Amino acid sequence: MAPAVSAARGALAGLSPREKRLLIALGVVFLSLVFLGFWYWSSVTLDEIESERAATVDALRLLQRARPRIEARNARREALLARYRTPAPPLATYVGEQAQAAHVEITETVDRPPSPVGTRLTERSVQLRLRRVNLQALVDFLDRIDSATFPVAITAVRIHRRFGERNTYDVDDLVVSTWDQASEAEQRRRQSQAQGRGGRGSDRGSEREREPEGERGGSRR
Repeated sequence: MAPAVSAARGALAGLSPREKRLLIALGVVFLSLVFLGFWYWSSVTLDEIESERAATVDALRLLQRARPRIEARNARREALLARYRTPAPPLATYVGEQAQAAHVEITETVDRPPSPVGTRLTERSVQLRLRRVNLQALVDFLDRIDSATFPVAITAVRIHRRFGERNTYDVDDLVVSTWDQASEAEQRRRQSQAQGRGGRGSDRGSEREREPEGERGGSRR
């Protein structure tokens, strides 16, 4: 270290006054560039930190303003899920009671076997046939069915006007459906089956398409 210092002193001592001034000026320029570089780097870093802080504050304010809507949406979702958690009564009994209240006579009732809808729901339906019913009573009957406290929908209907009779109709293939939430064990079983089918080559794409379609069909009702 000492020899290097002695050599530097010797080199400086051998410089002319003009060369010394140039060397000092070069040192000042170098230090100025270092200072400016550090200032620019720190300014850019502080600007990034400030931008991130402003974005975080804006996001928190947005969440604060949206909190009532989020809570209302969660409440609606929970109410909808609660409807599916409560098993619906036997459909044949339910539609029979509504028909009696609407003064409509059901001539034929056929229970359809339950069928899975996606991995979460099970659809139950009943097919009805009505004869010689007037339009007002039919509308009252359908409205009573639709106003149930559990998920229910009329998924098919065919109405024919009776020839030569005023305001008298026959109703064929009136299908009333409801959806029950499957048990957790049943949901796991269906998911495993869907995953097993999804791993079989050409069936993978079709299963992925059918599964969401079934889920969407259940959630709309």
